[in-house]
Amino acid sequence: MKKQEKDFFDSPNMITFIITGLLVILIILSQSFAIQSHLGASDIFRSIINHNSIYLVSLCYFILIKVKFGKRYFDYLNVVMFVFYLLTTFASLFTIFQSFGFDSILNLSFNVLVTLYFGYSFFTNTVVGRDLKLSNSPLAEIKNDQYYYLLMGIIGVSLIVSLISASSFENVVVYLLEAIYKFLFIRYIYLYKEYIDHKEVESESKREVKDKDNKDDLKKEKKSEDVKKVRKPRKSKKEDVSKEDKE
Repeated sequence: MKKQEKDFFDSPNMITFIITGLLVILIILSQSFAIQSHLGASDIFRSIINHNSIYLVSLCYFILIKVKFGKRYFDYLNVVMFVFYLLTTFASLFTIFQSFGFDSILNLSFNVLVTLYFGYSFFTNTVVGRDLKLSNSPLAEIKNDQYYYLLMGIIGVSLIVSLISASSFENVVVYLLEAIYKFLFIRYIYLYKEYIDHKEVESESKREVKDKDNKDDLKKEKKSEDVKKVRKPRKSKKEDVSKEDKE
């Protein structure tokens, strides 16, 4: 029997492939710009850890979810991504105290929202999500479209602020690539949440149809039993009279 329902990993959209290619370009370009700036080996390594760590983790994530191992342990990979974004959020919080500005506030707002959005979208239907009752939490009050457009707006404003303050062509290129990655990553979360919601609607409709069929079957059984009772053969009057004579 062929599987009629396609998994998210086998869906026809190419967004994960685009993100993977973009991350490779972004990491290579940012490091090549760092080398051209005549930075030392320790500075380049620090740049990889501080600036490109989120992109390296994301690259591993999007590569793994396309292979058998990643599909099998998809939920665990999501936990790793969630924890990493959570750490990034705390780091951006400390950045505000070090260099307070509009850009740092936008960065913190984006990290907080994307962490909550990611956790809500990917963990709601897991065992942990059911135990925490995420489907009934305040996060569920905001619709998928609202999360999506809110984050898109923050990315757009943040990109404008970064381009205004950019001091070189290399920075402009990196800012543009980072913004495109963020757009695509939010789109990825949005598509997955749509996929999960669609599956829930389908399963709910199937359950309703099954319940309706069961009720119809019960009604038919009850009706047939009533008919049998009505059609049950009664004893004739002659038999009753003969019995009385014998007595």
